[in-house]
Amino acid sequence: MKKTAISILTTLALFNVHMKAPSLGTSAADESKPGYVYTIIDNEATVTGFEGEPVYIEIPETVEGCRVTEIRDNAFYECGTLRHITLPDTIEKIGHHAFYACFSLESIAIPDSVTELGMGCFCGCESLTSADLPDNIARLPESCFRSCTSLKSIEIPQNTTEIGDFCFSGCTSLSTVSISDSVTALGDCSFYMCSSLDSVYIPPSVADLGVCSVGYTPTDNGASQVEDFTILGKKKSPAKVYADENALTFENADDAVHAFAIQRVNGQRVSVPSVFLLIGGIFVLLLAVLSLRKNFQRKK
Repeated sequence: MKKTAISILTTLALFNVHMKAPSLGTSAADESKPGYVYTIIDNEATVTGFEGEPVYIEIPETVEGCRVTEIRDNAFYECGTLRHITLPDTIEKIGHHAFYACFSLESIAIPDSVTELGMGCFCGCESLTSADLPDNIARLPESCFRSCTSLKSIEIPQNTTEIGDFCFSGCTSLSTVSISDSVTALGDCSFYMCSSLDSVYIPPSVADLGVCSVGYTPTDNGASQVEDFTILGKKKSPAKVYADENALTFENADDAVHAFAIQRVNGQRVSVPSVFLLIGGIFVLLLAVLSLRKNFQRKK
């Protein structure tokens, strides 16, 4: 894991998502329309686009008696008015850039039936504050949630093995990341320019950490380490090697629960010995209270 080509990756990360001014006004006639268009092939329906300026859309499980199984590539590309969409449990695939630059979209719950996400599918959704990922997704593709600047936390599903290049790059509000122990690879710049993220636990299953995958932010001179950024993980793990090679702070943590204990006690970062000291102090205090209670009862 070298620092080569960092300047190129930085240039790629600093892109501007094309924005359109939203128009949220809808007439009564518009509200009666479904807001989406579709095609039917081999008794399966695919959502291919949208009409008008939809704000709320609920995709049904079936249309014309056919199961809705896919959101096609670019289907809601730059749909700036869309604030909420409900997806049915029949959806199996969401195509590339399907919700690109839907900058009014506030949240997304992807059903567990989805097994494939296309690259850049939620890129530039700057109002997106939460995203529920499907349990059966094996790979989060390139730029999947790139520049989702309002996204605050993300939990990687247990069956996900790879997080693609620039997947969460530019998610400047992202402060909590839970990486499951099924993940084996973090792509180049996968958590690049996540300025609110000051630490992350990387399980030992992650054998491949790409260039600037965590702990980096852009500067005028290229990429540089995030100040006071900490990687938590096991000693002699690839995470420790990455931290050493990139001059990042590393703290030993046996698992995600241990990592959480290290990171937060009453909202403050503490070291492992301090955690045990706190627990020990509480135990000693409890013994003292019990001893005083016994003495009081004897005097009575």
